[in-house]
Amino acid sequence: MPEPLNLHQTLGEGWCITVAALRAEETLHRMGVAEPRDIPDAVRLVADRLSTRRPGDRSVLLLAKQVTARWTMALELEATTGWVGLDHAVLSRLSAAGGAACSVMSDPNQVNATFAVDGQVNATLDLISGRVWGTPPEPVVATFGAGGPRSRTDLTFSQRAAAVLEAMTGAPVDAALFFEDPWKGGLTGNP
Repeated sequence: MPEPLNLHQTLGEGWCITVAALRAEETLHRMGVAEPRDIPDAVRLVADRLSTRRPGDRSVLLLAKQVTARWTMALELEATTGWVGLDHAVLSRLSAAGGAACSVMSDPNQVNATFAVDGQVNATLDLISGRVWGTPPEPVVATFGAGGPRSRTDLTFSQRAAAVLEAMTGAPVDAALFFEDPWKGGLTGNP
């Protein structure tokens, strides 16, 4: 099995990636995007938004794409209102009615994974310290073994986050996933 992607090298230091067992449009709706649309050249749009100061603009660009028939991945690179994907109400909506969702995030000195099942946030895994609150899904536990994330000294913290995404979705996470269209997306101001 190939080594998990180093998300810091690919996306930089600050990001939140959410996976949900929903279609892309529904994932975006539940994350607060009123009218998801196709986003051509998503990489350029993100770069433009990150390099342009917008005083008073609290909107956040959310991008989503289907990574398997079951799973959608949503990407956010701006945290102007906090990470939308980490909001417990958002994770509850994404996992409602027997669903599942997971958000991994990186901010300075933090790399975490938070899990929700059937409308309830049920676990958080600190991918740096290895601390666990609640019970992460079995595929994630199996990825790290009995020693938890700290036992995987062969992986960077952001590679541990990529391993969580792969365990949740069963799909490989590689750089092409982030840099190739198609993406759907839109703006949200608050979760």
